[in-house]
Amino acid sequence: MRIRRLMYVLFLPVLCVSIGNVAAQDKGEDNARMDSLARTYIERGLKADKDQAIADKEQAIIDQERKSSDDLSNLKSEKNKTKAKAKEAQRVENDANDAAHESKVAYRSEKKAQKARRQADKQAKKASKARTTSDNN
Repeated sequence: MRIRRLMYVLFLPVLCVSIGNVAAQDKGEDNARMDSLARTYIERGLKADKDQAIADKEQAIIDQERKSSDDLSNLKSEKNKTKAKAKEAQRVENDANDAAHESKVAYRSEKKAQKARRQADKQAKKASKARTTSDNN
């Protein structure tokens, strides 16, 4: 039993050292391969990033142009609506001015008619008085 323990105790460090040597030899080849793969991946990634950045810029330009054209069309439609409202307001103002003028003319006409009726009444009274005087004479 002691011999087995001694064998295990000696065998364990030898096994660790041999595994370490094997791992160290393979590590250099794996590292070179991994470096090559990483370099290729990075180059592809950078190219893809550049392509994506260019595509993003182009898309941003297209979006900005579309937004600008939408804003311009919105502004034009707002301008047309404002023109229509101004035209309607001008029409209403003209109608109000025309109505005020007609009212003023009607007021003056009524005033003249009342004056004419008073003068006619006055004249009728004078004629009646003259007729009465003439009948009395």
